[in-house]
Amino acid sequence: MANEPAGRVLLSLDGVTIRVWERRLLPDTNWKILEGQQWAVLGPNASGKTALVRAIVGQLPCAGGRIQRNVGKRGYDGIGYVSFELHRQLLAREVGKDPSRFASGHETDFTTARQTILEGAAEPDQAELERIVELFGIRGLEERPMRFLSNGETRKVLIARALMRRPELLILDEPFDGLDEGARGRFEALFRALVADGVHLILVTHRSDEIIPEITHVLCLKGGRVVCQGTRESVLTPAALAELYDGGSYPAPGEGRAAPGGAPAAEPGQPGQPLVELRDVTVRYGETVALRSLTWTMRRGEHWAVLGPNGSGKTTLISLIYADNLQAYTNDIRLFGRRRGSGESIWEIKRRIGQVSPHLQAAYRLDLKVFDVVVSGFFDSVGLYRRPTEAQKQAAREWIERMGIQELSDRVFSQLSYGERRLAIIVRALVKSPELLALDEPCQGLDPANRARVIGMVDRIGFETETAILYVSHRKDEMPRCVTHTLRLQPE
Repeated sequence: MANEPAGRVLLSLDGVTIRVWERRLLPDTNWKILEGQQWAVLGPNASGKTALVRAIVGQLPCAGGRIQRNVGKRGYDGIGYVSFELHRQLLAREVGKDPSRFASGHETDFTTARQTILEGAAEPDQAELERIVELFGIRGLEERPMRFLSNGETRKVLIARALMRRPELLILDEPFDGLDEGARGRFEALFRALVADGVHLILVTHRSDEIIPEITHVLCLKGGRVVCQGTRESVLTPAALAELYDGGSYPAPGEGRAAPGGAPAAEPGQPGQPLVELRDVTVRYGETVALRSLTWTMRRGEHWAVLGPNGSGKTTLISLIYADNLQAYTNDIRLFGRRRGSGESIWEIKRRIGQVSPHLQAAYRLDLKVFDVVVSGFFDSVGLYRRPTEAQKQAAREWIERMGIQELSDRVFSQLSYGERRLAIIVRALVKSPELLALDEPCQGLDPANRARVIGMVDRIGFETETAILYVSHRKDEMPRCVTHTLRLQPE
């Protein structure tokens, strides 16, 4: 970088150390972004990527050094920011609002997508809003509550919100996660157009293949430190990437050992017996139809992949099955041989299902140790309010070991990186050895090593136990080998 021509400095970190709770990350970090440069920040889970960009936007304090922002009138207002943490914060504020008022699709006081997008603008501009809505292909979503958007739809809304600020510097933390293949292509084209229009990017990602051609420089983090930075050509070499990701070959956790648990031997059911039955199911939110006339059966011994573009109803389907959507009572839905609304409680249903989803992770914001988060899976609670038995504690320890996250066991869940929290939420779903395991984008936010851990674990459960698997993903490279059937959904 020393031989590059000098330009206006947009952002400068001089000897910066970032404080995250009681920990100090990225000690004595020096980094400059010059006008005309486009940067990617690359690194494995827990390397400090999100901490770095949160410090840049003022969400984390510096324990030393200085950050200078030369964008916008006051520095901060020239920066747009999109991240999983922002996603979590927006969903958290909706949690206390009464979902029963939405059971039949009626209007509520939930924050809508339109309101969320306009939060990004100091002076709301209706013409700019209309332009961005068309640009992102989210026409029809504007009046939908954020709480009932799919994961991918939420990502679109958050990026639209950031652009309403008309930022000079746009920070995108894993912007492609949760998007279908078509949306990823459209977003890549959009980001390239933004660069051509004078916006400077900081693209934070786990995947080197997501680095768009316009990126000129790369910063690599590992273990809470900067390990290299420089031009794209000098950093994105096979040798450098192999060192960053420890060689790129990852044995699955507990390799050679059977996955514990599976559906309880005391009530295994018969192969071919229906687990989930939907008969002409329709779910609507106001004028928007999330699912229309869906008839589908999942039987014991089957493992289903649920595919489809953003907005096709995949997350809605999971919410119906997991008893999180009250419109299940207005439809003909049968779980484990019983029709919903025939007298069973939601807790009786949840006891037999393990669930992983971005929405569940966003809702789990308590200051518990990871071990207690895992144990809470026995009780299907967000938090731990009952005393676990010694057998439950032992099962939790076994699953934590098999996923290879023993070093996280005594850490506070809310202080982990996004990817570390995702691993804990997955183990929470596995700990009770459910009859049905519903995984909605389980690999979202995970680096290559941890994706391999999770997919390997899902395959062992699918091949070696009686647990049935329902698996939602947009990524072909994240599909487990144990999948036997496919359900493809399409948006209205």
